[in-house]
Formats: sequence, C-alpha cells, structure tokens
Amino acid sequence: MSDGNRGGEPDTKRSAERQQFLNELEALQRLDTTNESLESQYDGMTEIEQKRMVEKLTIENEADIRTFSMFLKLPTVCLLMLNLVFAYNYAVSGFGGPKLPFTSIRLYADHPMVATEISVVILQFTIYLLSSGRWDWITKGGVTLLLVAGVGCPLASNWNGVVEVVWWMLPALNLAIVSFAQLNMRRSRGDIEKLVARVNHDKNE
Repeated sequence: MSDGNRGGEPDTKRSAERQQFLNELEALQRLDTTNESLESQYDGMTEIEQKRMVEKLTIENEADIRTFSMFLKLPTVCLLMLNLVFAYNYAVSGFGGPKLPFTSIRLYADHPMVATEISVVILQFTIYLLSSGRWDWITKGGVTLLLVAGVGCPLASNWNGVVEVVWWMLPALNLAIVSFAQLNMRRSRGDIEKLVARVNHDKNE
C-alpha cells in the first residue's frame, strides 16, 4: 500500500503542477480577451499569476518598443534603397528596366519608379510582420501574401491609373500604420509601473 502511494505521488504532483500552469496561462490570456482594467484583473489573480502578468506585460512592452522603433526607421532606409535601385535601372537600361536573364521580361515593366517603390514597401511590411513575433497564422499568411506580391508587382506593374494611385497612397498608409501602432501598444510603461508598485505594496502589507 505504501509503495503504491509513493508511486502515485509523482503523477499527482505533476498533475497539480500542470493544472496550476494551465490556470496561470488562462489568467494571462484574459489580458487579450477582456475589457476589464488591469487593476480588476490583478485583484482576481493569485500572487504567482500577478507576477507572471507583470513579467508578460514588461516583455511585450519592450518588444513593441523595439519593433515600432525599427518600423519608424524603415521608410528612410526604403527611400534610400528605392533611389539607388531606380538610379541603377535608369543607368543600365533607361526607364524600361533591365531584362530578366534568359527572358524578354523587363524587371520593372513600364513604370520602374512605381514598381520599385511598391516592392520596397512590400519588403518593409514583410520585415515588420516577421519582427513582430506574434499572431501566428496571421503573420504566416501575411508574410506569404506579401512575398508573392513582392515578386508579382514588379513584373506586372504596367497599369497606369491604379498603380499611380497606389503609389501616392503609400506614404499616407505608412504614416497611418505607424501612428495606429503607437496608439495601440499593448500596455504603456505607466501601467506596468503601477502594477509593479501595487505588487510591492501588497507584499509589504
């Protein structure tokens, strides 16, 4: 009997630890699915869950700052790339763009400047999605779509009206996305500091 009890203890302990982990995970997931304030969520958690919540928010905040900081710098790099590629294409083959090897397809069709800018911006958004580190299937689908579009746009960019409209919309779109991203950070540094202060206050009581 005693041996049987000892044999079952590890399984019981592992089961309890697993259940505790699932409970903590469920509590953390509520951060993304509820409209409750941080304080309300904090009050309904255990001490371990509160600590995990603060750690999770801090990591996400730091990751968001790095991601969007890079995203703000990308337009400058993209414009430089755009001008260099356009200058090279014009120097080599004029406005028609160079031909692909062993084919008669011109790389930038009838609108080298427009097609190049579209390709560079597509690259910019691809890098942004890859650096986000979240969203799983949304990220994978978005990256795949952008990569396909990045190959197709330069080869098929011979529409006059549509491409020109898109060209002028790109700077506005870039600014809108950067602004939206900044306004929708997961949690501000102030919120995290409030939670940390509250955790420390509760420990001192």
